[in-house]
Amino acid sequence: MTRVCVIIPAYNAVATLARTMVSAMAQTHRDLEIYVVDDGSTDRTFDLAHDVAAGDPRVTILRQDNAGVAAARNHALARTKCAVTTWLDADDLWHPTKIERQLATLRAVPEPPSFVYSGYRLIDDTDRVIPNFRTLADVSGHTPCRQIATNFFSNISSIMIPTHLARKFGGHDPRLREWGIQGAEDLLLQLQLSTIGPAACCREALVGYRMHQQNMSLGYGRAARSNVRAINLVGELEPRIPAWVLKLGRARTAGYALHMLRQRDTSGALRLLAELFREQPGYTVLTLLLILRWQLQDAKVAKGFADPDIGKRFSEADPGTAPWRGHMILTRRHDRALDQADRILATSGSGDVCCLPQTA
Repeated sequence: MTRVCVIIPAYNAVATLARTMVSAMAQTHRDLEIYVVDDGSTDRTFDLAHDVAAGDPRVTILRQDNAGVAAARNHALARTKCAVTTWLDADDLWHPTKIERQLATLRAVPEPPSFVYSGYRLIDDTDRVIPNFRTLADVSGHTPCRQIATNFFSNISSIMIPTHLARKFGGHDPRLREWGIQGAEDLLLQLQLSTIGPAACCREALVGYRMHQQNMSLGYGRAARSNVRAINLVGELEPRIPAWVLKLGRARTAGYALHMLRQRDTSGALRLLAELFREQPGYTVLTLLLILRWQLQDAKVAKGFADPDIGKRFSEADPGTAPWRGHMILTRRHDRALDQADRILATSGSGDVCCLPQTA
């Protein structure tokens, strides 16, 4: 058996923490080391965690002054001696076989991956599956350019990483919180890992990713700026990534402006678009047009791709029936150019940057 570390950061999480912890403790893979890290909560989170963990020696409850989600995750990462580490946000859920199936994927792939991820379903406050506004996509292999350019969306609750690789980059970067743009810590670590090894995909929806008004992901303006900073940091880490890939990734954050408009935050949406237009007008305009076109098309074809388990409780949904539709809004030219860039990046040395395609 492989002992797996599970890290659950929690801040004022009494509404969901018990269900989250139970979904981790009920995994079919039993050899676990579970850390719940209370990040300076002002409610009963710490006491609740002790109540739920009572009698399970695999669970350790830690406490720290409020320092943000990255610091909470890193607090536990520094303690574990497990070879493999996973994270579970305090409002998300796992299918009982999540760890078992990801370990099987980890062992089955021909080249040791830098991380393994699974699919996910969106859930509401009552744990029921709701329609997903993003598409599930398989980015297996050496795909840093594709992950950057598509703003490939996974989430920390779906990621499994060899512990020594997670520590290679210091865990999750606490500077995003210091800069006032907390939110893309998991994306940043995923992209950092993608520069040193292949990704592996477990093509099942094994995570229930909760959407609610308190969800940090609904801070769309901050999420966009956090994503842009993460992309810029990865560009600095791996200078061989073509500039057009980074530009396309940054431009994709224009999609957050549409979410802001739906929330009637017109001024925030206009500010975000103005920032993007100033830095890269052509890419932003193209991306917005592609997003709008995709949304119009999606309204027509959604029935053919609809998740058959919408409305079911996440625990009753079949992980294998969630639809995998590939990446949104990419043109065929972008697809070909990204595949070429990733192939060359995977096989080239540091002196072969001139071989990478310089435009899409």
